Amino acid sequence: MILRATVLACAVLAAAAGCADDNAGGSEPELVPSAFKEVVLAELKQADLESEPGYDMNVRAFKGLDRVELAIGDAFAEYEADPDRRDEIVAGLVAEAKRRLDEGIGEVPYEEAKGDLMPLLQPAFALRGWDFEPASTDAPGNMSVVYVVDTDDSFTVVRPEDVERWGASVEEVHEVALDNLERQTDDEEPLLCEPSGNWELCGWSTSDGYDATRMIVPGLRRQIVQEYDGAEAVYAAPMDDVYVALPRQAIERGNSEELLRTKVARDFQTADNPVSPELFVERDGELVLLK
Repeated sequence: MILRATVLACAVLAAAAGCADDNAGGSEPELVPSAFKEVVLAELKQADLESEPGYDMNVRAFKGLDRVELAIGDAFAEYEADPDRRDEIVAGLVAEAKRRLDEGIGEVPYEEAKGDLMPLLQPAFALRGWDFEPASTDAPGNMSVVYVVDTDDSFTVVRPEDVERWGASVEEVHEVALDNLERQTDDEEPLLCEPSGNWELCGWSTSDGYDATRMIVPGLRRQIVQEYDGAEAVYAAPMDDVYVALPRQAIERGNSEELLRTKVARDFQTADNPVSPELFVERDGELVLLK
């Protein structure tokens, strides 16, 4: 009876405790796809790379703002064919992530990069924490516009040496990036307007990473002014995924400019990715601080 009870206990607990089964020889159990992804994420972290799961069999690795997408489906198939190579296969994925992040844009020519150039509005204090100097343009309110090459499988900040290698100027890159963001917005993201108290708020809140940046695109500001029948608009972008506007006459009529400033400043202070606590208006086609 004692022997039979022991055999039964082993049969029930084999998966958790490793009683006599196919893994008795000490080999590790084979991983399902989700577990393989977790192993890759853990190894990226071990290599001092921030990472997060992507869709399906994808993971993302980060170095500052730079990001690469790793499609790990083929690597998992290799692992399934030869599980004993797991460590080698995962190490190869980590090496690929490091290499791509270190190379950045690498030797990508300007004509190839132009279609993927995008602007990104950043507070000056954020740039001071970077360990490199990006190509940038000053923006009002103690902000800067930096530029990224945003593709399906990577997101890379443009450096001055990239602009020099392209034989371009920062001014040219700025105009191309603004045009690309305006075109993408017109094609995919309609202007949204809705009442909020005594105000009609218009803007974009898509969480695509470029909402605040849309504030600096003249063509998108014109859409808002048209929505307000030509009335002057006040703009705010307290965080990266919020950009709103409202008619200036609305806040003046209700003596509510101070209330608006307080709300924008509070949103800025509590945001994970703050951009600006200021209010802005347009003067002669340029965005300036509302004094």
